[in-house]
Amino acid sequence: MSSLKRCGWGSDFDGIKLPKFEVSNVVSLSFERFLDTIPHEVLIMLLDETSNRDRISLASTSKAVRLVLRPYIFSRIKCPWELLLDAENWLLDTTTLSLVESLRISTSCSKNEWTYPFNELFTATKNRGFDNLRSLNLQSSGSTSFFKYCDVGANLRKLVINTTKEKSLFSLNHVRPFVNLESLDVSNFQIDDFEDEPELCPRLHNLKLTNCTWEYPFVIENFGRNKIVTLSLHYSNSFIISERFRVFLSQPGFNRLESMEITNTERNLKLTISLEIMKLIKAIPTLRILKLKGNIYNETLNNFTKIDFDNCMNYLAFDNVKVFYSSFFTEEQES
Repeated sequence: MSSLKRCGWGSDFDGIKLPKFEVSNVVSLSFERFLDTIPHEVLIMLLDETSNRDRISLASTSKAVRLVLRPYIFSRIKCPWELLLDAENWLLDTTTLSLVESLRISTSCSKNEWTYPFNELFTATKNRGFDNLRSLNLQSSGSTSFFKYCDVGANLRKLVINTTKEKSLFSLNHVRPFVNLESLDVSNFQIDDFEDEPELCPRLHNLKLTNCTWEYPFVIENFGRNKIVTLSLHYSNSFIISERFRVFLSQPGFNRLESMEITNTERNLKLTISLEIMKLIKAIPTLRILKLKGNIYNETLNNFTKIDFDNCMNYLAFDNVKVFYSSFFTEEQES
């Protein structure tokens, strides 16, 4: 620590003499020590502002820095199918594999999707060294029905899946083996019909759908009307102005939902929700945050002027619900 040494009296200040100090024996805190002593939560916030490439470059500066950053660099990894299948020649040792929390498979292959034992990645006795793996990000070449043939994989907490094939089907029944799934992010699928079953992914609380469609008689509440707490619906196609989507807006049936975000990035299709917004809020008593982003129009919210923004009004409150409207967001927040 820096030490302070009294060396005399300084000049008068409003008639009062103050003791004068000088700093001596100042010890500069090295970057390595800074990384070693900074709280974990603060370091995560700082690293979130950097790319993985920058983190790797930073870790290459010294052994001490590399030791500190190693868990953060290897917490999220990606690999193609051919590397994942070649387990005997993996370059990572078991110590490094145990640092991996999230795996993204960067290529798609229908054959591998149907034959690979995904459950083994998320089963403690079979995970090949991935002791802390909790998240899977997969680009599928078709339907997700291959998952339902897995045995139980209890360690999976988050699944992010996107399809490259139009009209591919997703069903919550497909991911039934992942009994502790908490977060589900599904993109570009057509949602197949399934019933709302309490024992089906009973821990699922967070749901995000991007450009996903569904047909009658399915309703989005079948993902878990008594389970889902946060819901994000992102669209860049015409489904967001379809009758099926409007039925959900006018008659939502979630019983525990606290936060909902609706985003429309299709500039040529405006979603107008003049009346539905109050119906939606009143129909979900547990709702606390509603975000409407992109090309969404509400006459009341749209009437707020630049003066309101200058006075730091970035949300409105309706019945204890904070409503964030598209014009309240900056371009960076919209993306």
